[in-house]
Amino acid sequence: MNILDIITKKKNGSSLSYDELKFAFMGYLNGEIPDYQISALLMAITIMGMNISETLSLTDIFIRSGKAYDLAGAMKYTVDKHSTGGVGDSTTLIIGPMCASLGLHLAKMSGRGLGLTGGTIDKVESIPGFDVDLSEEDFYTQVEELGFALSSQTSELVPLDKMVYALRDVTGTTESIPLIASSIMSKKIASGADNILIDIKVGSGALIKNMEDAKILSEWLIKIGDAYKKNVRTLISDMDTPLSYAIGNSLEVCEAINVLHGKKCPLYNACIEIVANLLSMAKGIDLGEAEVRAEQVLKNGEALKKFYEFVARQGGKLKEVKVAPHVIPVKTKFEGTITRIDALGAAKLAAKLGASKMSLDDKIDYTVGILLNYKIGDKVKKDDTLLNIYTNKYVKFTERDFDFIEVE
Repeated sequence: MNILDIITKKKNGSSLSYDELKFAFMGYLNGEIPDYQISALLMAITIMGMNISETLSLTDIFIRSGKAYDLAGAMKYTVDKHSTGGVGDSTTLIIGPMCASLGLHLAKMSGRGLGLTGGTIDKVESIPGFDVDLSEEDFYTQVEELGFALSSQTSELVPLDKMVYALRDVTGTTESIPLIASSIMSKKIASGADNILIDIKVGSGALIKNMEDAKILSEWLIKIGDAYKKNVRTLISDMDTPLSYAIGNSLEVCEAINVLHGKKCPLYNACIEIVANLLSMAKGIDLGEAEVRAEQVLKNGEALKKFYEFVARQGGKLKEVKVAPHVIPVKTKFEGTITRIDALGAAKLAAKLGASKMSLDDKIDYTVGILLNYKIGDKVKKDDTLLNIYTNKYVKFTERDFDFIEVE
């Protein structure tokens, strides 16, 4: 086979066989095919698409590139959760302790940021000392004993996806539905949980921009799950507006703690919905009853206690979490009502401060970001502080940087 023939075939809209996909992607993993040629193939896939058969093939190739675990064979009530990426989405830091408090076992292997969306690993790395590279033994022992552990993708778990994921992040190929589906499901299936919930974000601040694509992705995720005998459920949620008031890694950690303390906000509601679905799937109980139980562990402090145990066990020092010292308030120019807070615009502003990567060589500043003080529908007076900008460097702002929030 020839990689140029494979790229050209996909560029012309033809389907690729299992063997052709394996030749291209495993060749990249083994260092036989350079990143610029795989980038070209990824772009061709993004533009021309792949059918469900190709997507199943690529998922299988990803899974077989490393080791697969049997979490469900080792313990009861195994669950896993994934979000397709959103702005201000720190749900994992909240739902993990909630699940553990309810007797579920969540072994969460997370990724770094993809495009403008923040990655869970980036968030927890803003906690000094937090170990994201657990050994396999430590990882699963912690899940069994504590109910929740969080680790970066190990070198053994779907290593091919890890390489492709990083490349997609900087080549404009993050929005391909087949690539998203293969990436998500290869990691979830290899991680070994029986019950998998995928939170599909839709809107300006998400990888998926419209409801039609979200429904297609949902259908494909479930089909892939069926092929591997996994119980997969999807939620489709809005990402036109940031999920939480905080956008930026250490700021989002602080906001997650606020929610675990009971702060009512969209993030609070989203976590209850996610955990209720996981509890319902794993234990077969009514969704309404599951919602009551999920909220109870937030109200009684059990989830907060689990969070502190989880961070301490992985070496994190919460007292040493820092946010950037230079705070710039952005004030309202007139009295009115907040009618729009665009998630993509907020993410772009946070990225301008250094909160996410624009290239493979970029370094993330964990301490920077923005903190919103209001939500859509809130009334504000002239000179109220709409948001605070946390920065470590001089940044030249323009009016366009703040177009994402509108007051009328």
